[in-house]
Amino acid sequence: MPLRFTLAALSVLLLSTAPLFAQQDTTLILDLQIRARSEWRDGYKVAAASGTNASLVTIQRSRLTLNGGWNQFDFRFGAQDIRTFGGPAGQTQGTVGVSEAWWAWNARGGMQVRVGRQEIKFDDERVVGAVNWSNPGRFLDGIRWNRRPDDPKKGNTTAALTWDELNQTRRIMAYHRALVGERYTLTFLVFDQDSETEPSALTAGFTTRSIVGSNAWWATEAYLQQWDGGGTASMVVADAGINGADGHQWRVGLDLLTDDGSSAAFQPFLGTNHKHYGWIDQFYVGTQSNGLTNLRLRHIAPFGKGKAWGATAHHFRDAMFGVLLGNELDLWITGKTDGVLTWHVGWSVFDPTVRHVERQGEVDPAAWNEAAERLQQWGWVSLNFTPSFDLR
Repeated sequence: MPLRFTLAALSVLLLSTAPLFAQQDTTLILDLQIRARSEWRDGYKVAAASGTNASLVTIQRSRLTLNGGWNQFDFRFGAQDIRTFGGPAGQTQGTVGVSEAWWAWNARGGMQVRVGRQEIKFDDERVVGAVNWSNPGRFLDGIRWNRRPDDPKKGNTTAALTWDELNQTRRIMAYHRALVGERYTLTFLVFDQDSETEPSALTAGFTTRSIVGSNAWWATEAYLQQWDGGGTASMVVADAGINGADGHQWRVGLDLLTDDGSSAAFQPFLGTNHKHYGWIDQFYVGTQSNGLTNLRLRHIAPFGKGKAWGATAHHFRDAMFGVLLGNELDLWITGKTDGVLTWHVGWSVFDPTVRHVERQGEVDPAAWNEAAERLQQWGWVSLNFTPSFDLR
């Protein structure tokens, strides 16, 4: 019933706005998404002991998003249905809701004010990300000011105030990106979270990215985090990459996140952690992590038209190259057809240690050794259909 109501409301909105958007200076675009993904979970997110059974689930994300522009104003309204299948008799569990709902005023000088539910992400999404890999994604309610000059060399600036009434959480963000010459990019981010139910801390830092020659680059990130209850945490990241012949790409990186033994543990509250700390999500997604060292190597290569394969190896330790936590391998194949249909096949395996199982704290101590001897695995197959229609 809620899904029918949402579709009916969108239909009424389309009909009622048809005369308005028949003008020359307007746009009206309808974006659809149907994403179906089947997952085999055998230790996904939390290390599983030997007696835990694996599971197979299918998850569907369906989105209907209306994008419009009229004179100096833009708007977006989107509804989504997230549904999990897997019951023996075909039962499903689903949620229907609004993904985005905002309007924006475009002023002179590349300035924009946006109000409502919206997607906010910065840089490589380590601190503030949209979590698009997850089923519902992440959207924040609030007001945002953007400035994007016509000259990209002048960079861009964003300031946002968002609030979550359910969790009594207020967030303030300020971000600036600047180009330095032809080969260097510098960004700054300040992110303050104040909450009655979630952790409260001020996070601030910067990123750099430099192009080396014609096919290589290096980047750094550094953030400090001041907790309201006392203690200072930090995250330092170093990355380097090279684009080889025939589309081959190599990337190596190191993440260092402090633990409470050095004052406080760094927590990427809104980070897209699945992207950086292994797809099986044993860190920061499954359970809160207390410090981390992540050494990683990634390779991507094309094969055939519109297809590519990739692999990422992770070596995880406690903070500052401490005790070994485990090693992970992520493998995937992806393809695209006419930019509308994409498919992905992936598999991740994580070999944990007793230290990791103990640190997670989700397994009974009597079963720590058994869980450490079991390979944690996650496999998935995904189809993503994203057509777009110009309704103007």
